[in-house]
Amino acid sequence: MKKLFVLVICVVTLSSCYNTRILVGDVKPNEPVVQINKEWNHHLIAGLVPIGNVKMVASEYVNNAPNYVVKTNQSFINQLVSALTFGIYTPTQTKYYIPLKDMGKK
Repeated sequence: MKKLFVLVICVVTLSSCYNTRILVGDVKPNEPVVQINKEWNHHLIAGLVPIGNVKMVASEYVNNAPNYVVKTNQSFINQLVSALTFGIYTPTQTKYYIPLKDMGKK
């Protein structure tokens, strides 16, 4: 039982969160941004089969802004859900940001 506990602790602490960040338009990597929208993505079989809203268009989530950032990650909660379903259901979340300098522009 002690070995199982140590194994579970190692798996939880050594796992990392999947993270990708895409800069669109004239956005610098260290520029301050404001989150304006977020969406959960639903996948089956370790992310191989998308289900739900598979035709996401980023410009719709940022109100057609020319400069924006799309960040997709798998948080701890997403990984926990994935582990509980043995990888059958693997959610991720996508957050949409626009630069602080573009907040007043339309």
